[in-house]
Amino acid sequence: MSYSKVIYKTRKWYIAHELLCFDTNTKKTGGRIKKHKLVVWENLVLIKARSPEEAYRKALKHGRLSEEKVEIDGEDGYCRFKGLKDLVLIYDDLEDGAELEWHDLRLSVSELRRTSKRKKQMQAFNVGPTRT
Repeated sequence: MSYSKVIYKTRKWYIAHELLCFDTNTKKTGGRIKKHKLVVWENLVLIKARSPEEAYRKALKHGRLSEEKVEIDGEDGYCRFKGLKDLVLIYDDLEDGAELEWHDLRLSVSELRRTSKRKKQMQAFNVGPTRT
């Protein structure tokens, strides 16, 4: 049996990278649509499935079910599912210290220093509304 068949047979968890967009009523200026940056969220969602195909279908369904009316900073809008950025098989068993995902980066020493964050800069220590 090939390595990939063994992996797919023994591993059942995936991470879906969902892309969701905060959509407001389009603002027009002088008959033209005002260009602005979109608020886009990349949500990482845990999916249990017997195969990549099943994981893909479940991830798409989850994304579509995430669509809803929302209010951000006093502005009404709609959260729209825009698709999947990626679908990653988790190789390790789910337990404390398990590697869920990795990224192969090519960085200079100075880029590596800038990439590494201090504790107070990490998202886990800054939960709450974001400021723009």
